[in-house]
Amino acid sequence: MAPTNNHRTRCADTRFPRNLILLLVTIFVFFMVAISIAWLVMHPHNPGFRVTSLSVTKFSLSDSHVRGKYEVGLTLTNPNKITTQVELHRSGFLLLYGHEEWHSVDPTQRGQRRVVLEKFTNKSVKVDFEVIDQHQKVVPPVLVEDLNKGVVNFNVVLKVTVRFEAGIWPSKDVLLDVWCKDLDVEFHSQTKDTGKLLGIGKNCSTKNAGGRT
Repeated sequence: MAPTNNHRTRCADTRFPRNLILLLVTIFVFFMVAISIAWLVMHPHNPGFRVTSLSVTKFSLSDSHVRGKYEVGLTLTNPNKITTQVELHRSGFLLLYGHEEWHSVDPTQRGQRRVVLEKFTNKSVKVDFEVIDQHQKVVPPVLVEDLNKGVVNFNVVLKVTVRFEAGIWPSKDVLLDVWCKDLDVEFHSQTKDTGKLLGIGKNCSTKNAGGRT
């Protein structure tokens, strides 16, 4: 029996949305492949971070608490040919001697939260910490001894999101931990609650914290 006009119409009506969906999926896959190839060719590098200053005020120790306010001066450098945007998260922590962590509250309270770096440029930014202990910990005796000697070693860790922007292409984000290690701070010999960074500063290292998106 020859197919009726109604049957042919129903088949055509069924094929059209299927073909449309297939076309949209093909376009989407092609678009994503093109984006991936473009970013692979551009291969942007993570910005550089350097500590240029570290000021400590109201620093105090007890058997189980560390208190203090910190202002970290950073220089951010963009090594890429494209615009790079750095967002400083409202979280981070301070390490003493690389094994004890004292979590900070609102490290970008008064500093810039977002820094836009044009290609091959650098900018300076201030990051503020106020350390408040969330849990009691045993303060290592070596910390007390070093404070009495006048020099304490700090490590500062920041979380940042880096956004790469290149013309018409969708932006690309990277979540990083920025590690600024071995920062020797000299404290005032009389009060011992105020200190400043020794030397001319140090470069920080970066570690991928959440994968590229």
